[in-house]
Amino acid sequence: MSRKSRPYLFYSTTSSVCTTCLRPVEAKILIKQNKVYMDKWCPVHGTERVLMSDDADYYRLCREVYVKPPEMPERFNTSMR
Repeated sequence: MSRKSRPYLFYSTTSSVCTTCLRPVEAKILIKQNKVYMDKWCPVHGTERVLMSDDADYYRLCREVYVKPPEMPERFNTSMR
């Protein structure tokens, strides 16, 4: 059995608004061809894809290092062996 490969990388999910009716909607953040897109789905207006960044490496650097606090603690409570 072979696995199909998607033409994009699913990065995360977030909350957004429909650009037409400003209704709160859920959105997926995707990386495709070194660009970052937000895919939104509104029950009234359907799907919408918005370009968030034209440099995926810079976006990931900002999200993982500068904006989001690191998940690895600076100091552990117990010694590592």
